[in-house]
Amino acid sequence: MKNITLTKTPIGEGKESCLNSKKIVLSLAAISFLASCANAAPTPEIKTYDEISKNTKASSASVYAPQARINTTVSSSINNQINISDSGVHTIIIEAGGTLGSIGNNNKIIYAHASGNNTLTLANLTNKGTINGKVAVEHDRGFTGTITVNTFENTGQVNGQIYMGVWGGQGTLTVDQFDNSGTIASSDKGVFFEGGANNKSTINNFNNTGVISSTNKEAVQFNYTDVKTITNNGNIKSEGHRGISINNSSVQTLNNSGTIQTSNQDVKNWDTQAIYIGNSTIQTFINSKNGILKGDGRKDPGGPNGAMFASSGVNLSGSTITNFDNSGILSGRVGINISSTTIDNFKNTGTIEGTSGAKQLSGTVFIQSWGTSSSTIKNFENTGLIKNQNGNAIFIGDGNKIETLKNSGTIEAGNNGITFYAFDTNKKPVNIGKITIESGGVIKAGNDAIHIDGSKNGIEGEGIEVKEGGRLEGGNAGIYIGGGKQVNTSINVSGTIQGGNGGIINTGTIGKEGQEKQEYGITIENEGLIASAKGSGILNTDNGIIYGNIFNKSNNNLSLKNDSDATITSGIKNEGSGTIFVNNQGTIDKDNSGNHLVNSGSGSIVIEDWLVSTDKETGKLDTVVVGGNNTDNVKVDNITVDQGNADLDGIEDINNIISGVKPGNIGNIGTNGGGEIDLIYDPSTGKIHKRFDLSASISGATFRSLISTTSRRSTFIDNVMGNSMQTFALASSSKSQSIAMSEKGNLYADASDYIKSDLNNGSYGSNKEHSLFILPYTSSQNVELSLNEESKGHTKGTIIGYSTLKDSGIYGMYAGYEDTKMGSTYFDINNRTYYAGLKYFNTLFTTSKGQEVYIKAQGKAALIKNDLTKKIGNNEAKAEPNSYAYGVNTALGMNFISNKDIFSPEIGLAYEGGYTEAFSMKDTIGQATVKGGERTYANYLNLFSTKTSFTWFRDWLPNLKTSVELGAKFNINPKVEAEARFGNIKVSDEFYLPRIQKFVSTSFIVPVNEAFYFSLNYNGMFDKDGNTHTGFAQFNYLW
Repeated sequence: MKNITLTKTPIGEGKESCLNSKKIVLSLAAISFLASCANAAPTPEIKTYDEISKNTKASSASVYAPQARINTTVSSSINNQINISDSGVHTIIIEAGGTLGSIGNNNKIIYAHASGNNTLTLANLTNKGTINGKVAVEHDRGFTGTITVNTFENTGQVNGQIYMGVWGGQGTLTVDQFDNSGTIASSDKGVFFEGGANNKSTINNFNNTGVISSTNKEAVQFNYTDVKTITNNGNIKSEGHRGISINNSSVQTLNNSGTIQTSNQDVKNWDTQAIYIGNSTIQTFINSKNGILKGDGRKDPGGPNGAMFASSGVNLSGSTITNFDNSGILSGRVGINISSTTIDNFKNTGTIEGTSGAKQLSGTVFIQSWGTSSSTIKNFENTGLIKNQNGNAIFIGDGNKIETLKNSGTIEAGNNGITFYAFDTNKKPVNIGKITIESGGVIKAGNDAIHIDGSKNGIEGEGIEVKEGGRLEGGNAGIYIGGGKQVNTSINVSGTIQGGNGGIINTGTIGKEGQEKQEYGITIENEGLIASAKGSGILNTDNGIIYGNIFNKSNNNLSLKNDSDATITSGIKNEGSGTIFVNNQGTIDKDNSGNHLVNSGSGSIVIEDWLVSTDKETGKLDTVVVGGNNTDNVKVDNITVDQGNADLDGIEDINNIISGVKPGNIGNIGTNGGGEIDLIYDPSTGKIHKRFDLSASISGATFRSLISTTSRRSTFIDNVMGNSMQTFALASSSKSQSIAMSEKGNLYADASDYIKSDLNNGSYGSNKEHSLFILPYTSSQNVELSLNEESKGHTKGTIIGYSTLKDSGIYGMYAGYEDTKMGSTYFDINNRTYYAGLKYFNTLFTTSKGQEVYIKAQGKAALIKNDLTKKIGNNEAKAEPNSYAYGVNTALGMNFISNKDIFSPEIGLAYEGGYTEAFSMKDTIGQATVKGGERTYANYLNLFSTKTSFTWFRDWLPNLKTSVELGAKFNINPKVEAEARFGNIKVSDEFYLPRIQKFVSTSFIVPVNEAFYFSLNYNGMFDKDGNTHTGFAQFNYLW
């Protein structure tokens, strides 16, 4: 039977006669309503009236009598709206068998609204049955009164939105208790509380143990509300937007032990966050052990907005959180985004997971600024798991700060465990405060466990401590500090720091400048270990600075590399039982006791290599000083003396280089030059002897380059000029033979308009007397400049040649220019060459069998303007001497003609002379020369050589010919003598150029007509010191 009961009870105004009592009978489509009262009764009397007809439906229930408590009960199926608009006290109950509203109804089905300055109270709004439609507790326009909901309870099904709010005016709303153990499902917001900016609503207790869901918008939303407690033990889910959205509100306690999630696979959806808190204050945020906060969307972090709109478990924006405690599961593309938010205490004992695959711009815990407003976490403690399989675990944008970070749990990342990034919106440094890895704490990353880099505006920190049992592991480094970034105090290690390329890689600053007493830059204590799979445990590189010393108290070994521009300000100290392996190419200053190295424990120190620098003013060496009570366990594998400004006269004894080490524990002593100065150490006497090798000096490099380019140029010119001149000698031969023999040279020619005209018109006369070509060319060559190092370079040039036929032979002349650039580790040899020469060719006689015997000769000269650079580390010295090359050569050959083949053996004799001016190297960058300077004296070259070659020409078709030449040049006297001065020491030396040089030339020939022919060519030359490869395309013009 359909049953709705309404009861009105007057509030005492003295005794009233029943004859004067107000009798209200409302006919609600055959529903009876009776209001009655007892005289001056202080307690309400409730009477129930059943429907008269079971087949008649009630259409509405409305009460307007003021100061009356109205109880509305629905125990059957009612489709009409319950509309409450007076200022009384009301109770609405939907019984277990009751249904309010029809299926699919999206309109307001319960509408309680106050107006003016009235007071509306819902003492109890309970649903045990089904509500189809929206439940709205609100007000009319211009409201200044009060709305109170003492209790809202849903144990049944609500198919529509629950709205309780103040959307305008100056009125207020208070909800004492909101309980849901049933189901609230809506296509709009599921539950929506709203207040005003100046008249916030108040929610004392919000409790969900059931299901609240929305298909399109937020499942639960708080706007401008003050909330004491939000408790979820059930399921809150949105398929379109956020699970819970808290905006411009305050919450004393938010406690989740159920599931809050959002799921939407639209990559453009910006609102897939399980919980969003914007411009709000939260006293305590708890995600309990069984709590799940999951942002199941596809929106990744990216661009200038960072993770602001990424799918996340929790998104905090412009808010203040006193205590954030997660012991459950928090996940999303970003686990938690913290934008322009302050958190006093952040504690994770559960799991926070980020699933974004973006390597650089990703973070499980993503800390960023929104605009210029920074985020701060005062205390960050992790005893649980923070992970991101592909990206970063903890991401910190510029201008943000973590004051203290303690990790005794696990942080796992595919890229960096802790990383930094510059959005360039907040132009302030990142401050990472104090990072402590407690016992059992692990940061394990594919790249760097702690990556202190990425911010344009600087990164500062108060120190890093890895306690015993703690671990930092990175595929690249355990700790990486980028250039310009600073950790203000020491790094203390009692645990393990390990990386693929370095345990600690520093290109920035560790420690602080200007301290009265620089003590500990990096300290390794107890069982502490800093190690690398394939690099150094500590790598201080680029312009890295470590203020203080490296202090090892551990029993484990430590490898340390200090690169060329890096600095350690207070030495290295070993008091443990392990071994420190030191490779120093930069600056390691002395400690307060005047020692570079101190070994006082039972361990040892091994100097793998140490670059001993020199004083810029005096040239004296900065002697390595070793102290401590166990110097017997200090061993030296290699010491390298910096040649730059070195005072060679002051290097006489081993104590000039290193002191405090047993003589027998010292291995090799060398220099950082190209090998021109060698230091010989005698451990029996402790004396240092000097040996010089000019073949390894700038003079040796100059001669090797000069001979290489001169030989290449000579062979090239012999081919181009000699073959061009042979054209006239073979004029009586067949046309194809004549053209073929002119084509053993190779280059590229540009013809003038006059030549092009001849090419188009053709000239088929057989009497040619003149030949002309202009050829730009380029070559690639490898020459050994520094000893045992092949140096690559290029030559670009242009040659012009002319030949003419006379009765006495063929005469030719040529001139050219070329630019050569060669470089190596220790030397750069660049030069510009201007050359010219004369050629002569004549056929001596022809044998009875038709073989032609010919002779050719050449005279040549060249001016070479050198630009020489010597390099010692980052220092350079230069000189620009001139060289002069000259020479003559002659050759005798024979052409054997057999049908379409021509075979031409040839032998020759040559003289190559040269003169290079004396020059002194002048320091241009730093100091690359020894103290007192370096000078190479004038040098003369007088080299004789023989040459033999064999050429095969083949006439395949009238317009297709080939030519291949193989040959070798034999240097009769390859010895070169040189003299130089290093400081006050004068040196004479001799060295040998390659004795044999082999060459090969190939041509692919296409005759155009009698005046023009075109060929593609290759020329290669090879000796023990290098090789040259030249490719050419050539046009010859005859008239």
